[in-house]
Amino acid sequence: MSYKERNKEVYDKHAEDFSRNSADYLRDYIMEDANLFLDSLSGKRILDLGSGPGRDSAYFLERGFEPFCLDFSSEMVRMCREKGLRAEIGDLENLSFNDESFDGVWAYTSLLHIPKKNFPRVLRNIGRILVNQGIFYLGMKEGDFEGWIESDKYPGMKRFFSLCQDDELREIVSTRFSIIHGSRIELRDAVFLNYLCIKK
Repeated sequence: MSYKERNKEVYDKHAEDFSRNSADYLRDYIMEDANLFLDSLSGKRILDLGSGPGRDSAYFLERGFEPFCLDFSSEMVRMCREKGLRAEIGDLENLSFNDESFDGVWAYTSLLHIPKKNFPRVLRNIGRILVNQGIFYLGMKEGDFEGWIESDKYPGMKRFFSLCQDDELREIVSTRFSIIHGSRIELRDAVFLNYLCIKK
């Protein structure tokens, strides 16, 4: 079973738990960044890349934007649609959207599930589907690791993670984007590194 299939299995099985456990995360930790992202957009079209249950896109919709949710978990997509969001099942490593389809791409803790060697291709594709001077928001976990992790939240099931250091991420992201804002969130069990970027 591939890393994608194993991760998908976890999120399909635990979609409700994930949604419940992360329901307040946007409000509690990244609301300022989310508003900065929205206020930086030149238009209203947003791709929520690895949207999960649509927590962030529900807020984007409330703010008057036009989010589109993409997730590989059918259960997550179902939950997005229950919130009245446009959503479809898709692979964030193989985006089929036309060039310049979106004014912004929001990828909060979704790219951390792909191998580091695939980052450059994914970032290139994100740049392709963004308009000129489009905005990209990336949230990742800090660390120096690539491989399988079992969480207490999902016992007996492992997910694939790529954890990066700040300088490593900035070097990769800067090949395609200019970083215009960064933030760092320290929680009990993880540190999150967040970057607001503009397409070069």
